[in-house]
Amino acid sequence: MSKARKTGTRTRLSREQRQEEIIRAARKVFEKQGYESSTIADIAEEVGVVEGTVLHYFKTKRALMAKVIEEFYSDITATMELGVSRIHGTRNRIRYVIHTHMSFLHDNADLCTVILNESRGSQTELLDKVHKLNKRYTNVVVTIVREGKENGEIAEFASPILVRNVVFGAIEHYLWDLVSGTRREDIDDISDQLTQLVYSGIVSRPDNISSEVNQLILKLNTLIN
Repeated sequence: MSKARKTGTRTRLSREQRQEEIIRAARKVFEKQGYESSTIADIAEEVGVVEGTVLHYFKTKRALMAKVIEEFYSDITATMELGVSRIHGTRNRIRYVIHTHMSFLHDNADLCTVILNESRGSQTELLDKVHKLNKRYTNVVVTIVREGKENGEIAEFASPILVRNVVFGAIEHYLWDLVSGTRREDIDDISDQLTQLVYSGIVSRPDNISSEVNQLILKLNTLIN
């Protein structure tokens, strides 16, 4: 007997609970079958309701996919922002962002693959939504760099936008490895190396450091002679 025929024994849910149930089921189906191969009937069966119930809450499969993506980004953005707020020091915060982002991709490989495929398709509306959600999510690096510049830890020349693009652009090169099963220890190693590269390139250094070193050398030579 299919799940859709068991509706008589189901507990009555509030509108919000039913909607969340449908979203969770849709995510599961999309991850397993891919967006194109999935149908409203598949999602309804996963929930244990008739198709009309799903369509009552979401008029199209595309609208349901958009909601799945929105909730995913909402969850990971909240986790990222909260984690960064609890960490001190620009280097530590950058490392946290890099490691957490790579872990998100690794742990949500199936959904990330679906999002990547759909956002690069011809659906302009969905592409715009993903772009806006991703912009807010990645903006955490922009904030980190700006605050680092304000407290003098980061060099004035460092562009927050450019640093953000470097961080997430570099990780994107590992995207397919991450979604296909990169080991946890590899994520740790890559995070350490990328953090070192980024931080070393933007950390504030005194402009007159060379002249100070030269003055010390001259003083030492004077003492020796």
